[in-house]
Amino acid sequence: MRLTINWLKDFVDIDMEPEELAHLLTMTGLEVEEIQPCGHGLEGVVAARVISFEKHPNADRLSLCRVDTGGGEVDVVCGAPNLVKDMLTAYAPPGIQLPNGIAVRETKIRGQASRGILLAEDEMGLTDDHTGIIGLPSGCEPGTPVTRVMPLEDWALEIGLTPNRPDCASVMGVAREIAARTGKTLRRPEAELQEEPGPGIEEFTSVDTADPRGCPRYSAGLVRGVNLGPSPFWMRYRLHASGIRSISNVVDVTNYVMLETGQPLHAFDFHRLGENRIMVRRAREGEMFTTLDNQSRRLAASDLMICDGKGSVALAGVMGGLNSEIYEETRDVLVESACFDPLTIRKTSRRLGLQTEAAYRFERGVDIEGTVWALGRSMSLLSLLAGGKIVPGIIDNYPRPYSPRTIPLRVGKTNDFLGTNLKEETMAGFLRSLSLEIVGEEQDLIEVVPPSFRVDLEREVDLMEEVARMEGYDRIQVTLPAIRPEGEPDPPEVRLAARVRDAMAGFGFSEVINFSFVPAEFPDVLGAPADSPLRQAVGLLKPLTIEQAVMRTTLLHGLLQSAAVNIAHGERNLRLFEWGKVFFRDESRELPRERLCLAALATGAWSSKGIYGEERAADFFDAKGVLEGLLESLGLREYSFARGVTPPGYDPVLTAEVLLSGKIAGFVGEIASPVAEAFDLGPDKVFAVELDMPVLMDAASAVRAYEPITRYPAVWRDLTILVHKGVESSRIHGLISDEDLVESVELIDLYQGERVGPSEKALTYRICYRSRERTLDRQEVGTVHEKILKKIGEETGGKLRDG
Repeated sequence: MRLTINWLKDFVDIDMEPEELAHLLTMTGLEVEEIQPCGHGLEGVVAARVISFEKHPNADRLSLCRVDTGGGEVDVVCGAPNLVKDMLTAYAPPGIQLPNGIAVRETKIRGQASRGILLAEDEMGLTDDHTGIIGLPSGCEPGTPVTRVMPLEDWALEIGLTPNRPDCASVMGVAREIAARTGKTLRRPEAELQEEPGPGIEEFTSVDTADPRGCPRYSAGLVRGVNLGPSPFWMRYRLHASGIRSISNVVDVTNYVMLETGQPLHAFDFHRLGENRIMVRRAREGEMFTTLDNQSRRLAASDLMICDGKGSVALAGVMGGLNSEIYEETRDVLVESACFDPLTIRKTSRRLGLQTEAAYRFERGVDIEGTVWALGRSMSLLSLLAGGKIVPGIIDNYPRPYSPRTIPLRVGKTNDFLGTNLKEETMAGFLRSLSLEIVGEEQDLIEVVPPSFRVDLEREVDLMEEVARMEGYDRIQVTLPAIRPEGEPDPPEVRLAARVRDAMAGFGFSEVINFSFVPAEFPDVLGAPADSPLRQAVGLLKPLTIEQAVMRTTLLHGLLQSAAVNIAHGERNLRLFEWGKVFFRDESRELPRERLCLAALATGAWSSKGIYGEERAADFFDAKGVLEGLLESLGLREYSFARGVTPPGYDPVLTAEVLLSGKIAGFVGEIASPVAEAFDLGPDKVFAVELDMPVLMDAASAVRAYEPITRYPAVWRDLTILVHKGVESSRIHGLISDEDLVESVELIDLYQGERVGPSEKALTYRICYRSRERTLDRQEVGTVHEKILKKIGEETGGKLRDG
């Protein structure tokens, strides 16, 4: 919510700087998020009188003006249509800079000299009006600074209200808080009705509330003979500073009073109401209604409607209808001031996506006792600013009047809860300053009756919060509760997540966190078959967008989307990973099945080398190496890679299953070209890793025992085997590792080329032989080495490569 300090000063005396006031409000629970100057930066702008003006000889819409600036007469070229002889307006001489950043200088416009600018309100940063130059009050002397002519300098406060404080969604509500904290007196604006003699309002209209639960109070008044036109500058200035666009004096009055009191109002053209009457009812299911924004909307049976004798004229508490809006020919105005059920308004507003200032207040709860006063205030302003005559009386449909409740507050309990040592009279004084009524004071007990505008006060703890606010949160000492920590270790998935994140960060990957909602058609992009688990997605009842229609069954979408955004911004060398849950529909249970997963993605350059920074593109073995490094960092050795069923979205040639103790734990491979093209990932190949964390946790939960380093030396031998291209290196790796004296095996080279057959490849392994019981001699190692070579030949057809 946005309001200005000068507006607050109409209600309470303020003698502190804006920063000090912002701190006071924040420590009271009304966080001031921004302080923005209004009407500042006008130094050098002065009042000037238009002596004469004539048509520009070279432009149809420009005029040549002779202006008295107080320090002499100057010529100014102006395009304003509202020029009048002897008019007082604002003049910016050459050499100053306006709030909108424009530097004023002497120039020629269509061949005529112009020394300075006659300013419109928007050029001064006061409103958004650019229909003509600003008019200053009569009687001011030319040359007088405009900031002395009009009280323009102000400060706008942006206050972040919590949902439980609808009473502060108004200038008067915030002023009440200031008065309570500073001990000043709260003033209320005038709302006296100068009613014209004649028939009462009952002779002209009636109000029927068919749904008293949805509309517990509906007040209405009638003002006749209004003259529609622009609002005075002071009202437009305050509305603009508060973020409200000025429309006309009639509509502006309803918005002004809403900001002033927190009570939304609505003005109907009285003669556009069928049978000149109002009825409040629920909508019919599927009923169509056109709102003020000219949008036709399909209604639900839960929506509350304001109707006339023929049909709907407003969506109660949210927005009026196009068929009853105020327009140029409006002369008689029916003003609505009502109280609606917050839950009903919230449902309608959310379902239709209509977030209005009125709905913002109604869905939080307005003062049911304040509707009549706000109605009187608005009718008084309509009479003053639009020249309307107030019809005697008002209609007030109020079947169940407000009944205040009494809330007991224990003094000792409050001090224990807040960690304070406040006396009973201090607490009672705090509550009285907030307009709460004290109906009883006994030893250690205060009986409190909250006012109708404090809809948030229901329990004793709510009153404790009021005491804390008035004492000031900054004056309450911060203490930790005296509790003993449970000493329970973190769950296994939390400990595993920390280790995985550390490892992935060490490999140069950055963690991303994406929404759990994805498009429903993502499995189609991946080419998933009809029976794929990826299609067992849980749909959302009310998705925010079609791009977030279902809950994800894979982390791949978020990673691909993140890569696409980065690539679109010129970042092509990416290493990303995400740790999170995926969700699967299960017809046998109410809630979906959830599984923790890890996914990583790499694309672009993997590394650079050489003095010229030559890049090497990421490939399958980089992704596989990261996966191996991750598994080994978790203490897992019993893993392997195998060709199997290619998961949807991956290239069938460069994809492998990840096996942990014989169980499929995930996949590593290249993203298929059609998928990469669908996300516009560019020409670089994309490689991904997906791991199922429950399988990983089962394997990682095994007890790891310490093995001492052996005292005996190792013997290293290199072995180069010539095999068919179709033989996987992991198969040979396994044959070598099976021997007892083999401590480790590492593939150090792969060769395919002219020196071997077209269907062959040469694999070189470095083998470490070691015994924990003795030092191995050359003959013993040679025997095992020959045995390995023979076994490879029998199992794979491989042979020792010569040369």
